[in-house]
Parts: sequence; C-alpha cells; structure tokens
Amino acid sequence: MKSFFLAASVVTPLLIYMIIGGLVRKLNLVSETSFKQLNEMTFKMIIPFALFFDIYESDLASVIIPDLFLFTAGLILLMFFAAIFLVTRFVKDKSDASTLIQGIYRSNFVLFGGAIAGSLCSDEGVAIVAALCAVVVPMFNILAVILFESMRGGSVSKIQLLLRIFKNPLVDAGLLGAVFSLLKIPLPELLASPLKTLGSISTPLALLVLGGLLSFRSMVSHRRYLTAAILGRLVVIPLIALTAAVLLGCRNDSLVAILAVFGSPTAVASVPMAQSMGGNGALAGEIVVTNSLFCILTIFLFVFGMSSLGLI
Repeated sequence: MKSFFLAASVVTPLLIYMIIGGLVRKLNLVSETSFKQLNEMTFKMIIPFALFFDIYESDLASVIIPDLFLFTAGLILLMFFAAIFLVTRFVKDKSDASTLIQGIYRSNFVLFGGAIAGSLCSDEGVAIVAALCAVVVPMFNILAVILFESMRGGSVSKIQLLLRIFKNPLVDAGLLGAVFSLLKIPLPELLASPLKTLGSISTPLALLVLGGLLSFRSMVSHRRYLTAAILGRLVVIPLIALTAAVLLGCRNDSLVAILAVFGSPTAVASVPMAQSMGGNGALAGEIVVTNSLFCILTIFLFVFGMSSLGLI
C-alpha cells in the first residue's frame, strides 16, 4: 500500500495540472494562441530559471556522477540507432519515419523529469537530474538535427550544430548555473529571490499549458504510428533502461534520474523541430499528446514497481 501511495503522489499532481489546463482551454479562458505563447515563455524563461538555481545551489562535485552520465549518454545513442534501424524497416515515408523516430527516442525530460525528481528525490537527487540536462538536452537536439537532415538527404555542419546547442536556453541556463556554482559567484538576494520564485512555478505552469494544448484531432489515420510511439517511448525504452541500471547497481536518486530521462513522454519541442525540418508536424503533435496522457499510467506503474522492490 505504501508503494501505491508513493506512485500516486508522483502522478496525481501531473494529472491535475494537465486537467486544469484542459478546463481552462475548454472554458475559453485562454486561447490556443495564448497557450502557445505561454508555452514558449515557459520553456525559454521560467524553466531555465529553475534549472539555473537547481545547479547553482548544488554541490557539483557530489551531483556529477561520471558513471551515471556516461551510462545515460550511451543509452540515448543506443536507443536512437535502434529506433532508426527498426522504424525505417516498417515506415517507408521518410517524413513519417523521421518524426516517429524522434517521438520514440526524445523525451520531455526537463519538464516531467523535474516533476518526478521533485516528488521522489532528495535535494541532491533533484540537483543530479538538473545536472543531467547538460548532457541530455544537447544530445537530443544534436541527434534530431542529424536525423532530419539525413532523412531528407542533407548534411549537417559543425557550425549549425553548435549554434543549435547554444541557442537552447536550457543549455545556456545549465552552463551558467555550473559556472556560477564552481566559481562561487554570489547573487544578490534582491535579484536571486524573485528569479528563484519564478523558477519554482515552472512545473505546474508548464503542465497546465501542456494540458491546454492537448488536442485529439485526426489521430485515427496515424493510430499504428501512435501505438508504436507509446510502446517504444513509454514502455520498451524505460524498461530496458531501468533493468540495465538496476543490474549495474543504480538505486534511489540515481535510479529515479534514469526514470526521469527514459520514462518521460515525448518532448514538446519535437513538434516545431519536425515542422521546421521536413518531418510530419501533425504526427509529431499527436505523438506528444498521446504520450503525455499515457505516461501518467506508465510512470505510476514504474514508480510502484520500483518502490515495491525496494529500489527507491
């Protein structure tokens, strides 16, 4: 029973925030255009504030765990190439294939990972998840650029990759937080307090906005792809990642960090990436919607299972 309530405590807030966002949209309190603007503001400003302070206030020497970071990076690469190998054998349309591959390997780690860590981890564990962003976010972006360019027959320049990395506010916030932490640069309380408060609303605001943006239009024609994305992103990948992590001795905060990276639903950022780089934008949006809903169930089951086995 304790494991059940622990799992419920993780997913219930996620569900409530998303439901409230859906109600706000249903009652026309906020328009779809305004939700999109709020979403952009959240990911370009509010979440970076939270990420900066999570890293800035942490002891980096204790949260940077080389083995965990290398394991995460290696597994992301493995899942990426496995998704390419499998999807391209069954999906011949390159636009659909690239979109489905991205939907399987690229998780909404920053948003859902932060929420999962906040519910299950110590302060040190939250800092570990925040520090992992410095590895995971650039990798997701680089792999997405390589994926879409290669699928449409283009090439990727090193300058283009670097620009995409450093134009990402999450990457910038993580690096800046690390620099300020390592150099022990003090922030005036008058500045730090309001910015930290803004960062503290990042998870509920982002989930509320996500709930307001969910739409179920035109999903029937893509049901096979959506089923593959749900099973791949929410079941197969986290099951493989968690099993491997447990066999390697990961427990507690480190294991929660693995769940945060590999058990989160498809990243919202995958939609504009697909739209701008020759993918199927409609399919990308549908993958985000279905994954965001079904992850409530899968995250609950993974947390319940790990708690029951005494792993967290």
